[in-house]
Amino acid sequence: MGVLWEVVQTGLMYGQKRKSDSVEDRVRALEEQLQLTQNTLRSLVKKLEQLHGLDIDQDGRIG
Repeated sequence: MGVLWEVVQTGLMYGQKRKSDSVEDRVRALEEQLQLTQNTLRSLVKKLEQLHGLDIDQDGRIG
């Protein structure tokens, strides 16, 4: 449940930052959202690997 809540929070944060005035602010907000999304996906893959005992991302490790 924690990973899904992070996704929701990321979406809410993006909604607030999207209201920025300048293009630079919007790009910065998108970059931050991308980083948060990537971190969330990494956490999700790690958890799925641990739960199912599979090497989903094919990095040679489980978890």
